[in-house]
Amino acid sequence: MPVINIIYRSRQKPEFDPKALTVLGPRITVDISPPTIVEKWMINRKIKPKTLQRVQALIDTGASATGIDINVLRQLNYPPMGVTKLATPSGTIITQTYIVKLTIPSKTDPNFPPNMPKIEIDNVRAIAVQLANQPYKVLLGRDVLSKMILVYNGPQALITLGY
Repeated sequence: MPVINIIYRSRQKPEFDPKALTVLGPRITVDISPPTIVEKWMINRKIKPKTLQRVQALIDTGASATGIDINVLRQLNYPPMGVTKLATPSGTIITQTYIVKLTIPSKTDPNFPPNMPKIEIDNVRAIAVQLANQPYKVLLGRDVLSKMILVYNGPQALITLGY
């Protein structure tokens, strides 16, 4: 089982800093790519599939579904798979849904050894959301988190993901 540990540090406390985790929130980088079935469809039509690497994600236990910024999803160059209603603090809106493959952590993240096993989840239903003013572009919701073990160790400024 791949296990990923993320330690939150600051300049004041380079070993670990609980305040850094509190301020930043539990973040990790992810790669976003078309799901395997769409990737095969694209290759058959001589369309090069695109993978977006090192996209900042927030682990969001308050979100029932995974949300990805609409501008990030559009970069994948394939159409949405449907629409859904999304409850926001401002009310309910209709938004697009995409099917994606997520790799956690990103294969190119320098903070993790390149040979470390990755968590790969295919066929994730991602809801298009507006995250333009946020430092992260993905909200990893409970739909994805339900497939893994999450340990939030606040006093040690440590997040552990297991798959």
